[in-house]
Parts: sequence; structure tokens; C-alpha cells
Amino acid sequence: MTARALSLLLAAWLAGCAAPPVPAPPTPHTPGLQQVWVQAVAGPAWAVRALTGEASCPALTWAGGSAAMLERSTPGDEPPPPGNKQPESKPTRFTLRACEAPWPTGAAHVQVGAHTLAAPAAELRRIVVIGDTGCRLKASDHDFQPCNDASGWPFPRVLARALALQPDLVIHVGDYHYRESPCPPWLSGCANSPWGYGDDTWQADFFRPAAALLAATPWVFVRGNHEACARAGQGWLRYLDPEPGAARACTPEGPGVNDGDFTEPFAVPLSPRSQLIVFDSSEIGSATPTSSSTAWTRWRQQLDHVARLSSDSAQSLFLSHHPSLAFSPSLTGTPSPARSGLTPLLQAAFGSRLFPPGVQATLHGHLHIHEVLGFASNQPASLVIGNGGSAASGRINAAAALRTPPQPGARLETFESHTEFGLSLLTATPEGWQLQAFDTLGQPLATCTLAGQKLRC
Repeated sequence: MTARALSLLLAAWLAGCAAPPVPAPPTPHTPGLQQVWVQAVAGPAWAVRALTGEASCPALTWAGGSAAMLERSTPGDEPPPPGNKQPESKPTRFTLRACEAPWPTGAAHVQVGAHTLAAPAAELRRIVVIGDTGCRLKASDHDFQPCNDASGWPFPRVLARALALQPDLVIHVGDYHYRESPCPPWLSGCANSPWGYGDDTWQADFFRPAAALLAATPWVFVRGNHEACARAGQGWLRYLDPEPGAARACTPEGPGVNDGDFTEPFAVPLSPRSQLIVFDSSEIGSATPTSSSTAWTRWRQQLDHVARLSSDSAQSLFLSHHPSLAFSPSLTGTPSPARSGLTPLLQAAFGSRLFPPGVQATLHGHLHIHEVLGFASNQPASLVIGNGGSAASGRINAAAALRTPPQPGARLETFESHTEFGLSLLTATPEGWQLQAFDTLGQPLATCTLAGQKLRC
């Protein structure tokens, strides 16, 4: 049995178990190569990334060539994130070295240490989508999730299920990092968890649990509000930012403007006729800058860039963390339109449709629920996949949602929502896409089809 087959067999077994183990937090300094992965970057292009505890970056080798990986960032301490609002803070400590290299042209596989990475497929037809996956420890909300319990924090189950699906690509729609505050001493469910914004927390919340899936499948990373500069942005820029190198930093340029929070949109080709457009909405949250501000001007320029990108392909799927065409869950199930500070900018750029004509569907997280929305009016289908493991509360009454416009003029004809933790699989079809949502045990939650911008479930 090959190592890949053994890995997939183990993943399938774990996905069906009652409680797969939550990986232990790393020690303050962990020597050796930690994780390697392939991710989409600006270009469009693909890059190999790695995190290592060694004094230098590893090398890539492939049939007919080799190259040293370049350093993205070095170990060191940074001040607490600027503008952070948690009651307890400490300097951000990074003990790992981040490395990168472009994917070698023509290489089918590359070797990094003991890890073999496969080239992204020419057409990416099976896409797993996950989002909002970290374990919430947030003192300002008095909210502490049991990170040591795989039932209370099921992200490892979600990852095992994703690996068993053998996707061509994984999309994470944002919010990887949630352990912002120390676990109270009287709570055993999160005892001894790392906290803050350093790489010990990044390892516990994302990189260690995701290591096998990172090495098995290329990824697209969308930035969430938890990765804004006021929170875990320092780690985001070191590890997952789509720009090469680590030249960008979380440095305030003035009121409401931090250069590290603005990332140029970029496209990821899926096939000759379809693409993803990745948009960084992390900093904007639910507050819209004034139309005379520098921030407004920069956001509008980025939306103009989205319009240009969308004209390059027959079908574009727009990825951002914050949804504009969706509902926020509540304890009573009463649907309320999701609040996004980006919505007025979208209206200014594209009118009531909110997106350029080439965008036929949008994918988001932020709301800790799974919901799909199809419209009778001229809006793209909207998918919210924020049920990857972070603590959730509330539900949405489907009958009430169908009677409630998520934005003025938007008329729904299809709506489903699910509160179970899980993931979604997009599979390319001759007509468009099939969407299947699963819980952590692989049981189906929903099956829908997307043809153009029309969603049917």
C-alpha cells in the first residue's frame, strides 16, 4: 500500500470516529521541518510554502532540477497587534522560519524534506470549501470553546473528512485563528492552550491539525477578519499572504488605514472557462469608511480590479470572507440581513446586483453556519460555508428567510441553512457545479446545482 493510500485510509477511518484526537500544542521551539504546502498566489501562479524550526530554508528537488527555498520571514518577536481590543496582550513571538519558492515549471512533483507535493491539476474539478475553523478563546466576549475536546472543537474531524474526499483543491474562506485570550484556570476544556498571535497559536489552531491536508492538496487561502492587522495579521503576512516575500507589514499609515490590510485581488484559473477571484475583506468588517476617505478610495480601486478580472473568464466565483447576500443566524431563527462594510462599496461599484456580470456565484464565511441562497432577481448565487469548527450559535428559519430580502431588490427563490459543523464539496459538471454539504461524519446535509447564477437545491 502506498503512503498516499494509507493516508487516505487513515483519514476515512478518522472521519467516522467519535472523537479523533486534537493535536497537542507545539513546544516553544520545535526543530525541523513542520509543514509544507502548495498555495495559489498573485500572478496567477502557484507557490510552495514551508515552516521550519531550522536555521535555514529547505530545498526543493524535482525530476531534473533543484532550488533553495527563499526566506519569507525569520523568527523574532513583534509588538502586540496595533489596535487590538482584547483585555490581555503580550508580544507576538515567532519561533519558526517561513519559506517559499515558485512551483517549478513542468514539474509533476516536488520533494521538500520527507514530503512529496503534487502539481495542481490542469483543471480543478473537485473543490472542498471550509471556513471559520479555529477554536474560539475570546475574553472580551466571555466565550471559551473546549479546544481539547474533538466534539467541542471538531476541526480535526472536518479535515479528516476533507482528506478522504480526495479534492483537487481546498478553499478556506477565512478565520483560521481564534485563540486570542488565555483559557480561564477553571475550564478544563481549553486548559494549557496557547493564546495570543504567535506561531504557537497558529500551529495549534490551524497548521498542526491541517498538516496532512496541506501536504496532500493545493490550497486557496481567503483572509478573514481574524487575520486583520489588529488581530492575527502578523502571522497571516508571514505565512499565507498571496504576495511574495514578507515586505508588507502591519504598519498603520493613518486613521483607519493599515497598509498590511489591503491586498490586491487576484484570479485562480480552474479551467479554460472558469476562475476564482480572491478578495481580501478582512479589515472592513461591518463598518464602511466614508466616501471621502483614503480607505474608500483604495477599496473602490480594488473593486474596479475585480471587474477587470471578471471579464477575463466565462464564469467567475468571487471569494471573500464577509457576505453581503446572506442572513445572520439568531437564537430564535429570525433572519436578519448580514452586515458587511463592503456592501455600500459594492453598491457604488456595481449597483443592486452588487457584483460585475461575470461573477455568477460568491463564496464566504464569517457567519458560523452553512447557508445557500439562490435568487429570482439578478444576483449571483451566494454560499456561506462558515461551519468548519469555530463555536456557533443560532439558526435561520428557512420559510422566514424566503420572505425576507437580504438586500433591497434581492428576491430569493432558493434557501437552505444548516447548523451542523462540516464542509462543502463543489464538483464541476457540464452545466456548472454540483454543491454537496456534509457534516463531520460524512452524512449529506444538502445537494444543490449551480448553472450560471441559478442555484437549485
